[in-house]
Amino acid sequence: MKVSGNGKEKKKKKIKLTLFARVLLFIILFSVAFLIWNKFRFLLNNQPVLDNKNYPLELDSINIVKKKLYKKRAGKAELEKNFLHLINKKVFPYWYGTKWDFNGTTETPNEGRIACGYFVTTVLRDMGVPIKRSRMAQCPSEEMIRSLVSKKNVHHLSGLDINEFEAKLKQFGNGLYVIGLDKHTGFILLSSDGNYFIHSSGMYPFQVVKEPLVKSNVLIKSNYRVVGKISSDEIFLRKWVRNRSTQ
Repeated sequence: MKVSGNGKEKKKKKIKLTLFARVLLFIILFSVAFLIWNKFRFLLNNQPVLDNKNYPLELDSINIVKKKLYKKRAGKAELEKNFLHLINKKVFPYWYGTKWDFNGTTETPNEGRIACGYFVTTVLRDMGVPIKRSRMAQCPSEEMIRSLVSKKNVHHLSGLDINEFEAKLKQFGNGLYVIGLDKHTGFILLSSDGNYFIHSSGMYPFQVVKEPLVKSNVLIKSNYRVVGKISSDEIFLRKWVRNRSTQ
């Protein structure tokens, strides 16, 4: 039995409408999923997103501590202890969840986006470390590391699997390191509470994260690794405590 011309047209329109409905439904579901992920992405990091309005107050409190340390002529051990406490409690937590972008240069946690190099230099700048934020963020990571610490605290650990890398780091002791990778940079924290890689990740979930060192795909996939232990470098710590501004 032949189908009339009108019947064929109606059938074509029905197929088009069905395809359109499916595409529209897919777009709606994708958009909803993206909005939900964007709102709750910090859960992937197991870290809460803090109110960045309090961030300037935290930086002011860092300056107050630094002035006291400078006035009392604190020794290296006390400087190291305070530096680690301040950066872990008053700076890093505000940055967790900040979105990554290859060209990101935001100076405010969880507003805008930030690249890996700018994350490192901005955190150090906010801690009160004298650093050329933009220049060091854009230069090779080893150059940045060598500008921060003395030669004895720079270590090349390339070509090791992730467990060998962690074991080698442990030989240098707990503390905070800046690390340079093939095409990436960030901080490594070794502590009694665990060993972590803190960085603005260009891999999923594309944000500032604190992740277990041995589970970091970015670290695992990088052959080149150079670290500088900033928390144990006395010259670095003396420059930090003498510098008067966190901005």
